[in-house]
Amino acid sequence: MRRQFIVARRSCYIAFVASPELDFERSLALHVAVAQRLHQQPEIVDRAKHKLSEWLARGGRSEVLWRKWEEILKRSPDEIAAVLSDRSEEAAWLRKASPFAGVLSPRERIEILRETRRRLESAP
Repeated sequence: MRRQFIVARRSCYIAFVASPELDFERSLALHVAVAQRLHQQPEIVDRAKHKLSEWLARGGRSEVLWRKWEEILKRSPDEIAAVLSDRSEEAAWLRKASPFAGVLSPRERIEILRETRRRLESAP
């Protein structure tokens, strides 16, 4: 199944079709970038914990994922970074309800998404 996405940057719009592989690689790349910051910016984990507590208080269909994140965020920065960077199906599933949204600036996010797309397009 292919989905249509529109990425906006200022007044310029770029349309592209995302594949499941691209979705996986983009999510992974974004979370690897977050993982690389955990030691220098420990407040990232505190913000993620706060976001999770708000989500859990409201409830929702992703509560199972949030509970798993709640346990993960009790671990060391190295262990959290390992989960963020893991290529397993479980880690990909967890990233679908990540409490780390908003850590990267829009500019950083766009650059990571573009680089991931370029990398996949140039792969044999």
